[in-house]
Amino acid sequence: MTDDSDAVRILRERERRRALERARIDDERRDRQLELNRLLGLDSAELGQPTAEDTPPEPRPTIEVPRTVEETAGPRAPTPEPKLPVGTPSPPRAIGGALHPQTVADFLTTDPVEQFDMQALNCFRFQALVEAARQDIGTLSEVARHAKRLMARVKHEVDDPLSAGAFLRDQVLRWYQESPNDPNWSSIMPERWAGLFAESRVSGGRLEPWLNLRLGWLHDEATRASWLGRRLIKGLARDREVKEALERTPGQLIHAEVAQALLDDLATHARDGDAPFPLVRLSELAVRRQVTTINDSLAILFNAPESGPFVLLHPNRYPDCDELLIRPPTAGASGAALAYSLVPGRSGRKGPGRGRGAGAPGADPATSSGEGAAGDEDEEIDASNIWQAEVVDSSTWRRIITERRRERRRLDSPSKDCRDRPAYSVLRDLLLEDSDVRQAFHSVKWRGRPAGLPLLISLLQKGSMTPEVATDHEYLEAELGDLVQGDPQWHPPDGRWKFRGWLVVREGSHHDGFQYTATHAE
Repeated sequence: MTDDSDAVRILRERERRRALERARIDDERRDRQLELNRLLGLDSAELGQPTAEDTPPEPRPTIEVPRTVEETAGPRAPTPEPKLPVGTPSPPRAIGGALHPQTVADFLTTDPVEQFDMQALNCFRFQALVEAARQDIGTLSEVARHAKRLMARVKHEVDDPLSAGAFLRDQVLRWYQESPNDPNWSSIMPERWAGLFAESRVSGGRLEPWLNLRLGWLHDEATRASWLGRRLIKGLARDREVKEALERTPGQLIHAEVAQALLDDLATHARDGDAPFPLVRLSELAVRRQVTTINDSLAILFNAPESGPFVLLHPNRYPDCDELLIRPPTAGASGAALAYSLVPGRSGRKGPGRGRGAGAPGADPATSSGEGAAGDEDEEIDASNIWQAEVVDSSTWRRIITERRRERRRLDSPSKDCRDRPAYSVLRDLLLEDSDVRQAFHSVKWRGRPAGLPLLISLLQKGSMTPEVATDHEYLEAELGDLVQGDPQWHPPDGRWKFRGWLVVREGSHHDGFQYTATHAE
C-alpha cells in the first residue's frame, strides 16, 4: 500500500506541475498577442482575443500567435502592411557631396558595394533610426541585417593598410584643395570624419565612438526591438559576423588611431597657404603611444621609411599640388616639444609658363633668351634635379641648403659620378668660401652612405676631427687629394694638405687611429 500511495502522489504532483506550466505558457502567449495587436493598431475584441480584464485560465485562446507580421496583418488589416517606413529615399548623390536628410529608407538603400560612401554613413544618427524603425516592426529585422553588411565593408576599408592609406590620401587632397576656400570647413568636416577609423577624442571627453561600434549598437537594438528579439534575444549571444567586425588586433588598433588623429587634425583647421600645419592630435597620440610606434604606423599607411618624412601628396601623382609631407619630431623631443607637423616638401612651386627651359613646348617667347631664360633656368633647379643640371650657380645651392635646414630634411645622395658634375664643384667652392653656409650645411645631413665632402666641412667647421668609422679617413683624404691635386688617390708624404687658405694636418697612424686638424694657412 505504501508503494501505491507514493506512486499516486508522484503522478498527482506531475499533473499539477504540467497544469501550472500550461497556464504559464498560455499567459505568455496572451501577453505577446496583446502587445502585437497594440503595435499593429488592431482591436483585440474584434479579433476574438481576450482583453486584459478577461483572464480566464480555460479554454485556451483560439487565435494562435502568428509567426510573422504579414500573417496577422494580411487577412485582417484593411490595408497591406508597408515594408518600408513612410517616406521615400533621397535621390543618389555624388560621393563627398552635400548630405540629404536621412531616414530609415535612406539607410536601407545605402549600397555596401557600389557607390559606398563611408562619410555619408558616418553622418547617420543611429538613435533616431531605431526610434523611427520602431514604428514599423517589420523593418527592424531588415535594419539589423543591413547594419551587419555595412559593418563588414567598413571593417575592410579602415583595417586594411592599403585601403586606409588610399582613403587618407584622398582626404588630404580634399583638405589641400578645398579647405582654403571653404569658410565652414571646421564646422562641417568634424561631423563627417569623426569616428571613421577609431574613437575621436577631445580634451576632457569623447567626441564620437568608432563607426562600427555605432553600427553594432544599431544591429543589437534593432534585433532586440523586433518581435523575434522580444522572445529570444535575452538568451542569445552576439552574432558571429558582428563580433568579427568589431574585433581588432593591437596593430590594427594603432593604425586606426593614427589615421583618425590625422583626420581630426585636418578637420579642425583649414590650410593656410604654405605655412606649416601643426598636427596636435597626432602629437598627443605620440605622447601616449611613443614616437617610434606612430612612425611605424605612418610608414605602413603611406609606404614610407620609418624615420620619415612621410610623403602624403607628390606632384608626380597629383600635378596640381605641391609636395606635402608629415615631418616627425626631432630626436629627443618630449612633452610639449614633441610635435608632428604637415609641411610643404618643395617651396617655390612653378606656375603656368614657369620652370620651362628655353625652346621647351609652351615656353614664353619673351623669355626664351637673355636674362629671362636664365632666370627661368635657375627657378627650375631644385634639390631633386640639381645633379643633372648643366649650369648651377652658388645662389641655387645656398637656397637649397637653407630650405633643407629650415625643413629639417636630408640632402639627397649624389650620384656616383658627382665629382664630374658642375653642381659638385660649385657646392664645394661655396662651402670653402662662406662660413655661414658651412654652419648651415653642418646641420644638414646626407642620405645614405657618408661622403668626403660632409666630412671635410665638419673638419673645417670644428677645427679638428677624429673619424668614428674606420673608412671615414679614406673618404676625407680622397676629398683633400681631389682639392689639392685633382686626384682622389693622391696622398701627401708628410700628411699636410694646403688649399685655398686652409691647412689640414694628419696625425696618428692606422694602428692608433688618425686625427685631423684644420687651420687657416698664412
